[in-house]
Amino acid sequence: MCENFSARTYALQELNELRDQGLTRGALVAFHSRYKLVLLAHSQPAYRALGRFVADIAQWSSLEDFYDGYRKRLSDLLSQPASRNNHTNVLMHVQGYFRPHLSSAQRRALAAVIDDYRQGTQPLLAPVTLIQHYMSEFPDAYLSSQRYFEFWSLYDEH
Repeated sequence: MCENFSARTYALQELNELRDQGLTRGALVAFHSRYKLVLLAHSQPAYRALGRFVADIAQWSSLEDFYDGYRKRLSDLLSQPASRNNHTNVLMHVQGYFRPHLSSAQRRALAAVIDDYRQGTQPLLAPVTLIQHYMSEFPDAYLSSQRYFEFWSLYDEH
């Protein structure tokens, strides 16, 4: 449970800093986007529900009220334990970003290390390290913005 507390603490601290700098709809949506993979690792259904909440941001007359509701939902989502299955889905999602760049052998190797993690024979470190290698070789602004790659070590007990 320590990893859930840590991820929640970091995310809420960043969200609070965002509020302190002056809330904007764009900044809140960008925050949510940066945390997509972290949130998916905790709960896919809760991530989708939170995404629908964010999609309605323009309907809120008070950004402060939206922030309060978002912060509560975010905290609740991150209090749910991240699971091996959810991490596997995140890793498989990320794998798709490299498809155009990797050879067949590289794609098979990445799929194998993700499957080894799924089966519990490799730590999360193994697929994340390979993905980070590919991120340096084939930069992607979206993947580079994802907090998941900063937080993954919090989850490496799985």
